[in-house]
Amino acid sequence: MQDWEYNELVEHVDEVFNNSIKDGLNALQAGGRCLYEFANVIEEGETEKTIFYINLALLQMDRGVLSTRVYEEIGSIVETFDIDKFVSELSLDDAMDLSERIQSVKTKLPSIEIIS
Repeated sequence: MQDWEYNELVEHVDEVFNNSIKDGLNALQAGGRCLYEFANVIEEGETEKTIFYINLALLQMDRGVLSTRVYEEIGSIVETFDIDKFVSELSLDDAMDLSERIQSVKTKLPSIEIIS
């Protein structure tokens, strides 16, 4: 990861999402704002994309919904995640944290409403 530290990206996504909720947006709209705000980050590489989408998915899931676009992205992330590919760009602790977040997404997914 070139421009973002792991925790910095996670915290910034949280901040944009939660500020959007405070502005009166619902979880789907807040997710849309995050997608817009982080469009360039998503394109930087697989690591940034994975961190962004998993974090956004958890934020939406905590509110009982998940947008179709995020669902489609996390589907492939969850299926193909290999921690060893991320250890080279992240510290072991950060890669483990990301792995735990992905496991959390897997656990919550069956009980979440997917909305387009």
